[in-house]
Amino acid sequence: MQQKTFWMHREQQEYPIIRGRHSADAAVVGGGLTGLMTALWLSRAGLRVALVEAARLGSGASACCAGIASVCGGLRYARLEKRLGAGAAADYARTQAGAFRALRDLAREQGPSSGWRDADVHLTAEGESGARRLEQEAQAMMRAGVAASVAPPSLCPLPAAAALTVRDMGMLHPMRFLRYLAAQAVRQGAKFYEDSRVTSLETNMVHTERGSVQAPYIIIATGYPIVNTPGWYFLRMQQRQGWLLPLESAVRFEGIYLDAEGRYALRNLRDGALFQLNGGPVGAGENRTALEAFRRNYAPALGCGEPDGMYGGAECVTADGLPFIGPYSHKTPNLFVAGGYGGRGLVGAMLAAQIISARVLGLPGDGYDLYGGQRGGVTPRFVLGLAGRYAGGLTTRHWAPRCPHMGCRLVYDARARIWECPCHGSRFDDIGRVLSGPAVHDAQVRRSK
Repeated sequence: MQQKTFWMHREQQEYPIIRGRHSADAAVVGGGLTGLMTALWLSRAGLRVALVEAARLGSGASACCAGIASVCGGLRYARLEKRLGAGAAADYARTQAGAFRALRDLAREQGPSSGWRDADVHLTAEGESGARRLEQEAQAMMRAGVAASVAPPSLCPLPAAAALTVRDMGMLHPMRFLRYLAAQAVRQGAKFYEDSRVTSLETNMVHTERGSVQAPYIIIATGYPIVNTPGWYFLRMQQRQGWLLPLESAVRFEGIYLDAEGRYALRNLRDGALFQLNGGPVGAGENRTALEAFRRNYAPALGCGEPDGMYGGAECVTADGLPFIGPYSHKTPNLFVAGGYGGRGLVGAMLAAQIISARVLGLPGDGYDLYGGQRGGVTPRFVLGLAGRYAGGLTTRHWAPRCPHMGCRLVYDARARIWECPCHGSRFDDIGRVLSGPAVHDAQVRRSK
């Protein structure tokens, strides 16, 4: 069962199922933007790369990517400067800019089919307090070396008190770009396998139901990590529900608009606009009324009717807003993790490819330690929220099937006809087949008589 996607996505299998035992220099688990960029970078360096994907390339979180490439989003610079100092904010700016440039160069290398367009990004906020936070963010960005300005949002299509503008960012077509990455990696000798869900790992071995890959380096690029320990990422990340809504908007606008609180992203298309609506954690009740919330809060300002479809997916977020990229733990220097981009998957995926490639090849990486999986920064509020969902998922809905990941009780979304894990975000179809991780096995769903 494939996730319904706004972007043109193929249904047929293009790459073989992995069968038997294989060997490589690096094994990549996950065929989204992160996995493909990492596979391309490593294969260009001369490594033999094998990539295994549970379903189709790009059928996970990448299918719900809005195609926005930006070095800003949320209020990360001011928060990072306050928590870790100006040096950390400067490292963040430098590494984000490097990833953005590499991404843009690769999209331009692809040519017009990538859909790349230069565009200014406007970070918007409501109310006087929101405007003050944007001023603080702009000052922190400029101290970090990023040109940013704040002004009244005269052309903003949605209500806002102020807008922070970063010029010369961009947007592209995620699936066309993903297919280009795959073609280039294969040309460099990478081997891709579809319908090959990883079920377990050893120190240097990746196992699927029908085959395995032995490799000295293993990269977990599944969005939400499928390995619980070491690392304990299931206590430090969560999956948040999101939707892409294509619109025929009566309001014309240029560029990209991002809500400073992370509630939405808006970009134009050649015909209309694309609205990314962000909800609560996967399995939360508030997600059931997302369409009604869009109709009430955003549709009147945009001058649009019903969206032309509602395409759901999930994105991983961390407590401090920084992704986890690097060795899985101090004890596993050859096992890597990449995830938790918080809605900034394009630049995050390129950054992951750069960081992991540098680690594997023994190259210097100034500022890369900022994203290490062993850092602190988990807030009590974040941990309490996770603990509350985990406790609820274990003790309520005794009739519901359990998630095979860590035993939480699943929640059924009747509209989408899927089971969702409120603890860690795994999803299953209505008969229990796993659709997305971190679960790697099907759920036992009792069919009604």
